[in-house]
Amino acid sequence: MHLGTRSLLKFFLEHRDDESLVLVSITATEGSTYRKPGAMMLISRDNNYAGMISGGCLESDLLHHAAEVFSSGSPKTVTYDMHAGEELVWGLGLGCDGVIHLLLQRLDHDEGFAIFDFIRQSLLSRVSVLLALVTDSDQTDLPVGTAGLYDRGGQRWGNEQLVQECAKLCQYAWPDWRQKLLPRAHHKLMLINVQPTPRILLCGAGPDAVPVAWQIDRLGWECVIADHRPAFARAERFPPSCKVLLCRPEALHQQLDLKDVDAAVIMSHHLVNDASYLRQLAQQREGSALRYIGVLGPAARRDRLREMAECPQQLVYGPVGLDIGAELPESIALAVVAEIHAALNHRDGQSLTTGPVGGMV
Repeated sequence: MHLGTRSLLKFFLEHRDDESLVLVSITATEGSTYRKPGAMMLISRDNNYAGMISGGCLESDLLHHAAEVFSSGSPKTVTYDMHAGEELVWGLGLGCDGVIHLLLQRLDHDEGFAIFDFIRQSLLSRVSVLLALVTDSDQTDLPVGTAGLYDRGGQRWGNEQLVQECAKLCQYAWPDWRQKLLPRAHHKLMLINVQPTPRILLCGAGPDAVPVAWQIDRLGWECVIADHRPAFARAERFPPSCKVLLCRPEALHQQLDLKDVDAAVIMSHHLVNDASYLRQLAQQREGSALRYIGVLGPAARRDRLREMAECPQQLVYGPVGLDIGAELPESIALAVVAEIHAALNHRDGQSLTTGPVGGMV
């Protein structure tokens, strides 16, 4: 879903005048790994970087490989095998039982930077992008590192053969997968679905909305807060990245394109106002990005809101949040944002631990 493109694009803009950068892409994984195929990292010549391909244990070694790529200009593949054994991962013995395959390629200012220029412009318009990248090849006319880009608006850049591959996949509907590997007779092609940063709407700007906004901000997501009360709808109460709207509940759709919201939490603590928010969100659900609506309060309140909003069949999460024993605003915010994260990634939010764990607590 979200590949951390916000931090990558910020880093790219900070190094926009550099001669070159190295792009690191995870092309395949086996077993347990911190990141999955499609994850990316950008490295500058002064050994600064954005993005992560592990929990921090592999990045320093990658800088040495990046130095080689900066020097040679040739793409390089790197594999880290983290199974428990002797001298694995240059003696660290991580024992994570996973294997990560990476492609490092140099992006030169005059042409290679166009990849991130294209992605940035598309995402600013909140348009998804397919990045096609050749990860293995024995073709001289389609070498490793060749790229093509195609966005949901039909804009294109790069190798025309790869662009056509992308356009064909999107002929009837935009794909919902994050990445896909397409083996061909003489090359391997990885497709990465780069999606806009999730935009979360908070309907209500009371004290309990503040920690929710901070949780959203820390994830690198966009947050929009709407409230009709001037004392609450003040930008200085929220993270600087948030957009705060002062408007009546029934006028929300006039202030914000609700089709461009990925998730919404209705939390004004006022039944009539909450019903107004829910009615507008439900009316805009058709053809929108909205995949989650959550409301505060018990299930009976949720059902009453659906009746008042005349959308009894609308899927609404309520009581909002995962069951983690939350009681105070900060822990409630954690539970709410965790449930949104799970819903946007089509997960159920259950513990990853399965089977007996043994021992005593």
